[in-house]
Amino acid sequence: MMDELIQTVARAASLSPEQAALAVAAMLRFFTARLPSALVGELHARLGPAPPSSLSTPTPASDHGPNGRSNAAVTDRR
Repeated sequence: MMDELIQTVARAASLSPEQAALAVAAMLRFFTARLPSALVGELHARLGPAPPSSLSTPTPASDHGPNGRSNAAVTDRR
């Protein structure tokens, strides 16, 4: 089912399969961080294993602000 989701995202967003796999992996990380663990566990169980290309470890989301830029570059202007 994971491959089907990646193919659907690739077609719908006109992305390469590799880009779609990264997008799906990002979405799953988002859900993992924000949804109850029981729900996330069921989602992962139903989707099956992620393809190897989407398993690369990106920079943690906590290192980025809401606009995707690094928090390290944000200065306090109070």
